[in-house]
Amino acid sequence: MIAGIGNRDVSTQMVDSEVISLLDPGRLKSLKMIQKYISKLNDEHISLFSLIPYIRHEVVDTTKTLHEKVNLWIDDNIKNID
Repeated sequence: MIAGIGNRDVSTQMVDSEVISLLDPGRLKSLKMIQKYISKLNDEHISLFSLIPYIRHEVVDTTKTLHEKVNLWIDDNIKNID
């Protein structure tokens, strides 16, 4: 635990993993659709775990939890995918 706290990458990955695990099946499906869409646009694989830090950075509102931010980001971006 102490090593994880000292290693930001490990603790960040744990938080990101927890956020993904909290998504309901519909949200997870939407997030995966967005992930595939972004991967296709960039012509490279973008992982789910690389999206969470991006969402955290993009959604600056500090009055919301990371889980709430992820849900809002999914809502905003799923509209762009057919």
